[in-house]
Amino acid sequence: KTGWLHHTSFLWNWSDENMTYLSLPSKRPEYRGDRSHDDFLIKLSSAYPDLQPGDFFASVKKTLLDDKQEWRLEEVTTREALAIADEKVGGLQSFFDGPCRTKVVKA
Repeated sequence: KTGWLHHTSFLWNWSDENMTYLSLPSKRPEYRGDRSHDDFLIKLSSAYPDLQPGDFFASVKKTLLDDKQEWRLEEVTTREALAIADEKVGGLQSFFDGPCRTKVVKA
C-alpha cells in the first residue's frame, strides 16, 4: 500500500526451441492479439551485440539510480526474496493461488 513492485525479465539469450513451449496467456491486451512471442521479443544479446550481460545490467541499475525520482533499488538474494514473500504475502504458493496473474504450467 505504500509502494509498488515492478517485475520484469531481461532475456539476454534463449533457446529458440524452448520458446515454442510458451503458450499465449488467456488474458492479453487487444494490441497483442494472437501474436507469438517471436513477433515481439528480441534477445538483448542481439540488440546490444557489443555489450556483455554484466555491462547491460550495470547500465540499467545506473539509469534507475541516476533518475531524479525517489527509487529504492535493493538487490537481494533468492533466500531473502523468499523470506520477504513469506512475510508479506504468506509465501509464493499463497500468492500464486491468489492475486497473481502468472500461472505455472507443466510442459
